[in-house]
Amino acid sequence: MKSAARLACLLAGLILGTGIPVITPGPALPIAQAGFRPYLNARFGYRIDYPADFIPQGESDNGDGQVFLGQDGAALRVWGGYNIFQETPASALQEELRRSRENQRRVTYQTVGRDFFVVSGYEDFGQRIFYLKKIVRPSLQAGFEFVYPASRRDRYDRDVEAIGRSLRLADP
Repeated sequence: MKSAARLACLLAGLILGTGIPVITPGPALPIAQAGFRPYLNARFGYRIDYPADFIPQGESDNGDGQVFLGQDGAALRVWGGYNIFQETPASALQEELRRSRENQRRVTYQTVGRDFFVVSGYEDFGQRIFYLKKIVRPSLQAGFEFVYPASRRDRYDRDVEAIGRSLRLADP
């Protein structure tokens, strides 16, 4: 099919006298890790893989992200946005720790890097595990939060590792 389209373009260019058109391939679609599907957000330029057995709930009304639901109550929320408060990874982590305290989450892990932070722990009195990673750049942010039953830790601890590795925010 591609070769037929190229031949048609070539013939049209020769017939119309415009010469041989230059055909450039479109951008390559990202390939997800095995057992995952890619989600790309056009508005904020980020991508992330989500588990293939999760059900996408549809792009949010403002186009900043989406929710993906597992059949056992697990939920993956992904979002992007403008960094209107000029947060740094360290200041964004402090704000997330404050929110975690307000929501009675027990944080058991936190780290901050050059352009990201991670916070993880338990909610609902240890019944659920949460893992939040956010990339923080001067103009944009992108992140995800994965909340899943602690009883399914064997599966989802591996999944959250893969999801975390897949999160990418386009270069400024």
